[in-house]
Amino acid sequence: MKIRTFIAIDVPEKIKDEIFEVEKELIKSAGEGIKWEGKEKFHITLKFLGDVNEEMIDSIYKILSESLTGFGKFPVVYKGIGAFPDFKNPRVIWIGCEDPTGKLSELQKVVEEKMSEFGFEKENKEYHPHITLGRVKKARNISSLIKKIENINFEARTGEVAEVLIMKSDLKPSGSVYTVLRKIKLI
Repeated sequence: MKIRTFIAIDVPEKIKDEIFEVEKELIKSAGEGIKWEGKEKFHITLKFLGDVNEEMIDSIYKILSESLTGFGKFPVVYKGIGAFPDFKNPRVIWIGCEDPTGKLSELQKVVEEKMSEFGFEKENKEYHPHITLGRVKKARNISSLIKKIENINFEARTGEVAEVLIMKSDLKPSGSVYTVLRKIKLI
């Protein structure tokens, strides 16, 4: 059986609550045409794997656990609001993640490298860690949303990264549902 899989970092609960307050403000200005994420889905993606044979999950867990032994916990700074590709044509609305120690980038490179050994294609674009708030489906009333984004300042909050998650994403008519398959403690 195939499982839609990605590797991620969870966001501390207190910071999720604060991000969700910002999202609620944006929803008021957005109108229709944007698929907003629930706060239980806020995370930083390290690598999207796509459909993976269920039997591979244990091997992925094993290789990442071994590769990340001794990696240690590290801080991430959650700060600012942005859009991909830009504010003129936003497709994804996000909260930014800064990497003051360089450990987040290092972690993502290890994950990318180890997953390429399993045959997963390496990303050829630069890694931009973020938390997705919403995806723009139709650009109706987008100017009022952009104005609201430009007037909200999501001040820096620092959270500790202490584990890496192997996640399952089930696609449902109401939207995707995420489930943690394995946790790798960073010690």
